[in-house]
Amino acid sequence: MGSFPVTEDDLQAWIDVRLPSGRQRDIEAWLEANPEAAARCRAMAAEREALRAALRPSHDAPIPARLRVAHIQAQQDHARAQGWRRTAAVLAWVMLGAGLGWAGHGLVPAGAPRPVVAQARPRPMVAEAIAAHLVFVADARRPVEVAAQQEDLLLRWLSNRLSRPVSTPNLAAQGYRLMGGRLLPGAGGDPAAQLMYEDAAGARLTLYLRADRAEEGETAFRFTDDAAGGVSGFWWVDRGFGYAVLAQGIDRPALLGLAEAVHRQVLTTPTAPNGRPAPNL
Repeated sequence: MGSFPVTEDDLQAWIDVRLPSGRQRDIEAWLEANPEAAARCRAMAAEREALRAALRPSHDAPIPARLRVAHIQAQQDHARAQGWRRTAAVLAWVMLGAGLGWAGHGLVPAGAPRPVVAQARPRPMVAEAIAAHLVFVADARRPVEVAAQQEDLLLRWLSNRLSRPVSTPNLAAQGYRLMGGRLLPGAGGDPAAQLMYEDAAGARLTLYLRADRAEEGETAFRFTDDAAGGVSGFWWVDRGFGYAVLAQGIDRPALLGLAEAVHRQVLTTPTAPNGRPAPNL
């Protein structure tokens, strides 16, 4: 037998069949002289082989296309291209809004009601709402965290986490049923919520809501259109809380009708005197 003492590392290497041939003979001779250690090592080697056999189908299967380097690189290139297009679109809106504002500043009479306007600058809440919409609407397995069958539980949970009463607007008249909802992280540490609806054809609509005090008192509807993701919708801020109704493939008048239906219903949500959820929630 060799001059080196047998260590636990040697035994683990013997189990994994990665010892040099000379050292392999030394360890096997030592195991013959130590039956208890030999039994333990052989049992571990048998477990290793059983695990390898169980995992062999996955090991031998071809690498999925979505995990191949070329596919991942193509996705990254596409995402970068989308980012540049989104930036260009935002800059175009800013320049167009500035030009129209200067050209028409003397044409609007004082005190005229504010119309629905296009979003002229990016806002954190709107960007978060669009990102959440794109991620979860496309999720076929788990688009919501709590399903509509547990609506009471969903409302209590979201109300407690958002520190205000949360209701689920009924959009059946507009052809949409509630699928459920989820809690999401918002900017600045404020939690956000997403409610998801679906129509008979499987088209999905989301309502995103969270605290938004940047423009407190601003209740006008504003239109947003994310050209890169194909998402459009209306958002507004009411009593320090922001709302965004978003969808894909729905025309602007229909989206406005949905946003108005949501707005009418959230205005009737009870508010506790201390700003916390009402006790019945």
